[in-house]
Amino acid sequence: MRLIGGLLLIVLLVLAAGIATGFINLQKTQEGSLPKIAVEGGQLPKFQADVAKVDVGTRNETVQVPTVDVKKP
Repeated sequence: MRLIGGLLLIVLLVLAAGIATGFINLQKTQEGSLPKIAVEGGQLPKFQADVAKVDVGTRNETVQVPTVDVKKP
């Protein structure tokens, strides 16, 4: 997943650099429009849910953390 994200980032950076330097020139050749839709009636379903009660709180806790010693050669 990281590899795909990294490759996508590189492609986007190359594309942005191409547009910024003039190697890539994008021009709109036709106007666009949104599709026309009509919505009529309908009803959403009704649900009833019985869920557990969750109590959220905080507390202070002491945790021992290991120490790391780094010795230079």
